[in-house]
Amino acid sequence: MLVNVLIKRTIFLLRAPKSKNGRSKTRAKKLPYICSKFEGMNIKLLGQGFEPTSADSVGNQLIKFFSDTDFHTFTGISAFASQAGVNGLAKHIASAKKHLNIITIVTGVDQKGTSKEALEALLKLNINAYVFYQPSYTIFHPKIYLFEGAEKSELIIGSSNLTAQGLFTNVEASLLISIDNSIESDKEIINQLKDYFKGIFDFSDPNLKKLSKKIIADLVKAKVVPTEAERKAIQDKAPTADKQETGNIISKIFPKRTLAKIPKEFRSDRKPKGKADKEEKIEIKSKASKLLWESGALTERDLTTPKGSTTHQTGSMLFKKGKLKGIDQRHYFRDKVFSSLSWSQDTKPSTSHLEKATALFRIIIMGKDYGVFKLTITHNPKTDTRSYEQKNSMTSISWGKARKIIAQDKLIGKNASLYKNAKKKDEFTLIIE
Repeated sequence: MLVNVLIKRTIFLLRAPKSKNGRSKTRAKKLPYICSKFEGMNIKLLGQGFEPTSADSVGNQLIKFFSDTDFHTFTGISAFASQAGVNGLAKHIASAKKHLNIITIVTGVDQKGTSKEALEALLKLNINAYVFYQPSYTIFHPKIYLFEGAEKSELIIGSSNLTAQGLFTNVEASLLISIDNSIESDKEIINQLKDYFKGIFDFSDPNLKKLSKKIIADLVKAKVVPTEAERKAIQDKAPTADKQETGNIISKIFPKRTLAKIPKEFRSDRKPKGKADKEEKIEIKSKASKLLWESGALTERDLTTPKGSTTHQTGSMLFKKGKLKGIDQRHYFRDKVFSSLSWSQDTKPSTSHLEKATALFRIIIMGKDYGVFKLTITHNPKTDTRSYEQKNSMTSISWGKARKIIAQDKLIGKNASLYKNAKKKDEFTLIIE
């Protein structure tokens, strides 16, 4: 109630006539009159992310309004859009097409905040999809969602972008303005909105372009729009290699908060089920014909991300038995998996008993091909050590330059599979998924 009163008071004062000194002629004692004047308009604060439930998130409101058959037109204007945000709304928009005559979404592409995949997802919706861009230091930054009907309209203005986090988990604040279309003064806010953004609502602005495959390709070529992976990397708050150190510092200052849940359809880590995605997986594994090893659940030590103060970061991973059965992990990797490599003794006097070899590894993590890395394999052939007697693994791989992509907490518990490439003698493929 207090929020409604204050906002309505502000709106009225902005419209009220001014005296010569610039002050409003309306006095505070007229507040009851202000409330009655706006009796049809209800204004509600939509807060999200500050507490874990976030029932009033903008995302939940959009889902609710898309199912309301009293509306005939939807216009969404957002500074940024993500693939997960667009795909999450896709089924709700598809259902709403039964009663919505016009569906328009306009997104900005500044600061690499909108991905190529997000634009492609918008194009697939088969709606009025537009992109706004101006090549200058100023950016396109509004977040507006307007549902219009014959008797009522709903307007959301705030800070939530058309991204999964922006709609559900980020700490955001927006206003939901419920408008009675029978009251002329209520409709004035929509008139002002359409008047100010006239070039967007009538599609006449020269910086507004209808989305097409060519527009997307040109924006990517011009490096205005990144891929989804590049967008996430840009928004990452710390480089992968520095995450542990950064985390240790920050955790002593700022505690973690419980995050609001993102609905399943808005999660970017959903496993794809489409034909194209299946073909991509087949293509990746066809390059690596023979399965040699499966790790089982990867640990912090495997990924060189140990959290314990007494755990040393080795920068390497032991090739342990994993999911393989009936092998001796002390000899299998040196004598079977990597037997074709050119082995030599370590040149350091203190470790001259160790055998070393290098090989090429194509590393694919969660479906993304990171390219080929030249990595070192080390084997300890000594049979009189405690490790050997305890039947521990004697062969390891040093991550080297690949550590920056391997040392990720999100890979803990994932499975690594090692394949021998069919066409190249000393090249392997390591897939983590």
